[in-house]
Amino acid sequence: MMSNKGFMRINELEKRAGVPRTTIHFYMRQGLLHPPVKSGRTMAYYDESHLKRLQNIQKIKAAGRMPLSFLKESLAELEERDGENRDSHEPAAREITNTTKAKDKKRQEIVNAAIKVFSEKGYQKVKVRDITASLGISTGTFYIYFEDKKELFVDVVDAVIRAIIGDAREALKQEENIVKRLSIRGRIFYENYLKYNEILNQLRAEMVGEDQWPHEKIKKAYHALTQPVIRDIEKGIEEGIFRKIDPDLTAYTLTGIIEIMCLRTTISGKYTYEQIEPFIFDFITNGFILDK
Repeated sequence: MMSNKGFMRINELEKRAGVPRTTIHFYMRQGLLHPPVKSGRTMAYYDESHLKRLQNIQKIKAAGRMPLSFLKESLAELEERDGENRDSHEPAAREITNTTKAKDKKRQEIVNAAIKVFSEKGYQKVKVRDITASLGISTGTFYIYFEDKKELFVDVVDAVIRAIIGDAREALKQEENIVKRLSIRGRIFYENYLKYNEILNQLRAEMVGEDQWPHEKIKKAYHALTQPVIRDIEKGIEEGIFRKIDPDLTAYTLTGIIEIMCLRTTISGKYTYEQIEPFIFDFITNGFILDK
């Protein structure tokens, strides 16, 4: 309850700010919120300045996750502007807090730039400043959208998989022939492999470490790539085009063959995909063991 001097206990501060006391205590430990006035060992009182500070923190955090150091800088900037004109803190906060649409656009711009930087330098060698420099943005701006380099790389992998699947979906819109659909999928994978193979290689390389996220990401990536193939194989079996065979294992086998053949084209100029594609089709159709 508010006292005559305008002070409040933490339960009222929680209610008015919409922030739990555990978070309030965390902000105080990190120096984001100034200490309360204490009248005893266990009696602490907060005032309107604490409420205003919490409200400003919430406004800035609405822009996305960011490290504490950048949160402190943004908070200082907001309150400096608020000191110049105490009736204008809402416009000032809006300058810092982007709209959802603008945030999504900027986040995607960072992802697109990161694809190129990761492909050129490799995940381990890339620094956040390499990515920000390529875009001409500050490191602080980066941390509004991503917690760290790892989170960005995960988004990059997702973007690559979406691109491959999206390109295949678009190319297959008018094609009903199952065999031709598989052939088109192979060509789409090849075209995207040329653009994104370094990203996929780096993801596999990260699997040798102790972190589990690369393992989970690689499983999800190949699950997303093979599911449409599995559906086509199942349909081909139903229509009598393919013999009864495990669709899951077949999809992974075909994906593996296409991927390693794509790699073969990049090792040297001996083969082009136009030369490799009929070989793959013949190999899958006829095998290589002569009848005994």
